[in-house]
Amino acid sequence: APGLSSTNAEEEKDKPKEYPLGPDSMVKEGVPKGSVTKHQIRSEIYPGTIREYFVYVPAQYDAGGEEAAAVMVFQDGHAYVGETGQIRATTVFDNLIAAGDIPVTIGIFVNPGWFTNVLEEPQIWKTPEGVGSNRAVEYDTLSGKYAEFLEKEILAEVGKKYRLTANPEMRAICGMSSGGICAFTVAWERPDLFRKVLSHIGSFTN
Repeated sequence: APGLSSTNAEEEKDKPKEYPLGPDSMVKEGVPKGSVTKHQIRSEIYPGTIREYFVYVPAQYDAGGEEAAAVMVFQDGHAYVGETGQIRATTVFDNLIAAGDIPVTIGIFVNPGWFTNVLEEPQIWKTPEGVGSNRAVEYDTLSGKYAEFLEKEILAEVGKKYRLTANPEMRAICGMSSGGICAFTVAWERPDLFRKVLSHIGSFTN
């Protein structure tokens, strides 16, 4: 690049390139847009924790229709749900559902539990000072406990408002890093709940 010294040019060359977003990650004209709502839940399965979760409902969802919606659950939901982030899962859902590439799917974006009485700011990777995170316990523990949490507290709660399929072949679960091994462990422990897993850089040796 003009004006760069040879050292700076080398540094520029070695910098990791940002992953280019594909066309399905971009808002497309004429594609119906789903809605996203934010919720909070206190867990009894993980006592003392509170967390945010987001629910994406596609425009094509028909509450009175014959078919229940497919379901996909995301760990570290904040990293997946945003429209301007690196993943933009809700925009991808809008595009793939409209194209008929995936069925009508409700997305549930769950954050790990934090030990605090009130969530005073949005949950991100880093906890505020003085607030503990239960992420490692929830995501890295090799047991069926987190699957039970999803079944009895998250899916049950979302299922009060929306018709979610009970067919595990139509349920997917996703996460990155510790969230990736978490997604695998849920399906391994409870194939009656989930049989599709998407793991991004899953921490299988953590």
